[in-house]
Amino acid sequence: MTTPEVESLRQHYNPQWCIDESYDLQAVLGLLESGHFNQFEPGIFDDVIQSLKSPKDPWMTLADFQSYVSAHEAAAQTYQDKDSWIKKSIINSARSGVFSTDRTMQEYNRDIWRLEPITT
Repeated sequence: MTTPEVESLRQHYNPQWCIDESYDLQAVLGLLESGHFNQFEPGIFDDVIQSLKSPKDPWMTLADFQSYVSAHEAAAQTYQDKDSWIKKSIINSARSGVFSTDRTMQEYNRDIWRLEPITT
C-alpha cells in the first residue's frame, strides 16, 4: 500500500475483512491455527496469529498479504522466461550497491541502536 492508503486504512482497519476476502490468507491462517507447522510445540504461533488478527496491528500485515501473493506469482511467471530473468537479475544486482549490508547496519546503529563499535 502507499503511505496515503495506509493512513486512510488505519482509521478503520479490519483484518477479518482481509481474511474473508482472500482464500490464500484463509488457507495460511488455517494451517497456522491447526498446528500444522508446530506439532511438537503447541501454541508457539498463538501470539503471532493474535497480533495478525488484531485491528491494532500497527503494520496492518494482513492488508498487504494479497499484494505479496500477487508479487510472488508475478516473480514466478517472470522466472519462466530465463532470458528476461537473467537480464532483470543482472540489472537488479548492478543497482543494489546502495543497499549494502554494511551501510544498512551502520545506519541502524546510528538511528536506532546507538551502540559503540567493538574494536578487535
